[in-house]
Order: sequence, then C-alpha cells, then structure tokens
Amino acid sequence: MSEDNIRITVSRRSVVQVAPYESEEASSSIEWTMNAASSQEEVLDAATGWRNQLAIANFEALGVGYDIGDVAVRRLQKSVSGGNESVAVAPAAPPAPRSAGSGGTTDELWRDLMNNSDKWFTNWPEQLAGNDNPARPAYRRSGDGKGLWLTNKDKGGTSAFPEWFVCPKTGKTGDDLATVGRELRQKSFSK
Repeated sequence: MSEDNIRITVSRRSVVQVAPYESEEASSSIEWTMNAASSQEEVLDAATGWRNQLAIANFEALGVGYDIGDVAVRRLQKSVSGGNESVAVAPAAPPAPRSAGSGGTTDELWRDLMNNSDKWFTNWPEQLAGNDNPARPAYRRSGDGKGLWLTNKDKGGTSAFPEWFVCPKTGKTGDDLATVGRELRQKSFSK
C-alpha cells in the first residue's frame, strides 16, 4: 500500500431472534483503499455505501426482509419468523480486574463466555425443554469443563450472572435470564 492511500474496513453483524431462546446471525466485512487526500465527506460517503451493502448481504443471508431508505437499510420487523422482538445488544462490560489467576473467578468466566462464546456450550434451552438435567450448569466451557449457572443455589433463585451479561447465543438479558434460571432451579429441586 502506498503512502498516498489509506485502508478502510467496514464490518456489519446482524442478529435476529427466530424462535424463543434461538437466534441466527450473519456477519460480513469489506476492506478497501482510498487516496489519503480524500475529504472526510468522501470517506464517509464510501463507508456508508458499503455499510448499506453489508446490511443487505446480512439480511439476505438471514432470509429476512429489509427496507432501503434514504439514509440506511433497516430490517422489517414482521419478516422474522418466531418473534418480532429485537435482540438486545450487550452494554459494555466493566473493565476486567487484573489478576494472576487463570480466568477462574466467576466474573472472569462470565467475561470469557461473552468474549469466546464459541468455546462454551449453552445447556439451558435443552434443560427448559426437559431434554437435559436441570441441575447441570446453564453454560459449560469446552476446554476445562468449568460451568456457570443463571441463579444461585439458594431456594430463592437469585441471579448469579452480572448485570451487564447478555447471552451471546440468544441475546437474552437480565429479567429473561433470571426467569429461565428460576425455572431451571425449580426443575432441579423437584427431582
């Protein structure tokens, strides 16, 4: 790349809830170079055009309808089977505390689940359906088998997850996960 050029990358990730406790996602990105002498408006116009193309590609990959407006492409809510709720976006997690441990504190495990969801199994949808032991952890890490539960072991079923946590597989947040956790605890106590 010459010194007269700049490299620009635009990425787009789209997640839709297709059924209770189930979501689908599509991601795409594009990288291109522009002349370094380009104006800010030229760069923004090019990025906006590519962002819209990436949104269209993601919506088509997900099989959902979309509308092309004057400014942006937006998903049509009614085009998603199963539910019309928007999947929640996780708020920024507070900075991770420094420790000499190996990612073993509960807070570090929740962060690892958010950042490395592909290394975790999500058990709770099967547990709710009665196809798995509800006493097992809701999430289990594949490498070392460490587990996380949605509620504490007390009979009250208080939430065990941090307030900033959003399930990376389903987009469920706070109240929804607390309800799921209480249902699982109730099932495990009844066994």
